[in-house]
Amino acid sequence: MKKAATPNAQIIQICRDLHTRGLVSAYGGNVSLRMSSKIIITPKGCSFAQIEEDDLVVVDYAGQVLFGAREPSSETHLHLEVYRHRPDAFGVVHTHPPAATAFAYAGKTMTAISPDSHHLAENIPLVPPFAGGSADLAQAVGKASVDNDVILLEKHGMVTLGADLFMAYHLAEMAEDNALMNLYIRLLNQD
Repeated sequence: MKKAATPNAQIIQICRDLHTRGLVSAYGGNVSLRMSSKIIITPKGCSFAQIEEDDLVVVDYAGQVLFGAREPSSETHLHLEVYRHRPDAFGVVHTHPPAATAFAYAGKTMTAISPDSHHLAENIPLVPPFAGGSADLAQAVGKASVDNDVILLEKHGMVTLGADLFMAYHLAEMAEDNALMNLYIRLLNQD
């Protein structure tokens, strides 16, 4: 994947890739990129398949809108808490991919299957169920992010973070592939 040149273009590219890959649907999910004194985040209620640069919202570290005509994601404070707890993170992706979300809903853990997944699936934490967009969810994810780049949200979805937005995307993709392999193996082992 060739990286887009500007931060806004990177977010648009990642959103479209997430949609194409089936890691988000309809209006689910949100993406942010950290800049020096602000973050750029996707808006509330916007399809990743149709998102444009004018849809993006810039907020400060208190969550106050600095620029943008749309309302920021309802999970803005979740992103901010991750950035507060992880100064090395510059990209956060929150998705509801089918297989990983199935594990989150069932409250089950995944086993690392592929060689690539061993560094991410060995200890994926499962954050207890909190209301979407709530301060409790944001704080729990922030705390879980201290030692983890992939986090499952019970009864909700998944959050990934990385040194850049592309790493956060790749972790989401790898975690979903690992969840699918776990499901297939468990189904096959029922024979």
